[in-house]
Amino acid sequence: MFRGSFEHTVDTKGRVSVPSKFREIIADRYDGRLVLAMDYDKCLTVYPLEEWEKLEGKIKALPMMKQEVKDFMRFFFSSATECELDKQGRILIPPPHREHATIAKNVVLIGIIDKIEIWDSGAWEARHSQNGDKINETLAALGL
Repeated sequence: MFRGSFEHTVDTKGRVSVPSKFREIIADRYDGRLVLAMDYDKCLTVYPLEEWEKLEGKIKALPMMKQEVKDFMRFFFSSATECELDKQGRILIPPPHREHATIAKNVVLIGIIDKIEIWDSGAWEARHSQNGDKINETLAALGL
């Protein structure tokens, strides 16, 4: 499982180093193929291909005639691109993806169970502090 947060920088070619903890999980549990996609939350998501395919299966079960489902699928799947770690353990973030997530240089990579989120550092800090007050209420509502 992916967990933890790590600060990194994006180089001039749009590559970001994946934390060694995450690389170990990708190498040990998966075949190394990844899918990078845009998220509604103005961040990027990185799934091991196996986890992405599980997600596709769940999405296929949704009511395809509902406009919200169509809109979600168009947004999410149109931005999906397969990628692999290079020899230095980096992934390339294409320009449209960087623009969507307002990523310039400093990023935070966050492990969330079966995926990794990539946030612009400033956007993550704003979101994290904004949601901090709501977390206790949310946990209580979920019975945690």
